Amino acid sequence: MCRRLLERNYHKKKMENRILIRQRKNWGLDEKRVKEAAIKALNHWNLREDIELSIYFVGRKKAKELNVEYRKKDYYPQVLGFPMSKEKDIDGWIRLGDVVICTQKLKYEAEFQNKSRGEILDEWMWHGVANLMK
Repeated sequence: MCRRLLERNYHKKKMENRILIRQRKNWGLDEKRVKEAAIKALNHWNLREDIELSIYFVGRKKAKELNVEYRKKDYYPQVLGFPMSKEKDIDGWIRLGDVVICTQKLKYEAEFQNKSRGEILDEWMWHGVANLMK
């Protein structure tokens, strides 16, 4: 009886989105700003709760390796998306997938377009989440 009550309450609980970030310490954009960009992108797709999104910031070499291995494209990409699931796991989380962003390209693009890194990040995060929603 107690276990059923706990399970029922567990499944009723709404969870906010969980944003996991992996980056080099010296790349120049704070995690709070990254989370804001991710939440904006998720909100655009009406994904407001129970979503786990992983964001990886990588250098040109790693970005190109991933692009060659998974997309058979031989260039440095801006953003890659690796979708996982659109269904809830047993623990209640939807593990949407991974967004990979090339930090050097982001910095270059911000300078080239005369925009802030945050503005470019917003655009690229939207693009990355869009890739996960396909």
